[in-house]
Amino acid sequence: MRLLDTVRFLREALRVLRAATDLTGDVDRAIFWYRNEPLPIFGYKTAEHLVTDGRTEDLLRYIESLEAGAAG
Repeated sequence: MRLLDTVRFLREALRVLRAATDLTGDVDRAIFWYRNEPLPIFGYKTAEHLVTDGRTEDLLRYIESLEAGAAG
């Protein structure tokens, strides 16, 4: 992975982790979710895999829908 790719990944991962922390109120829980929770709506990929696949915006929209109570 090139340096710019790494920086981009880290930036996107932090965006998702911040949104997940806002949703859960707990950093440790958000990190566990990000790394381990398979998401059925995304073919059972984890949030980490989705960020790796470049699907951060889709993931953030999903988290927003959970905050609004639409997809939980």
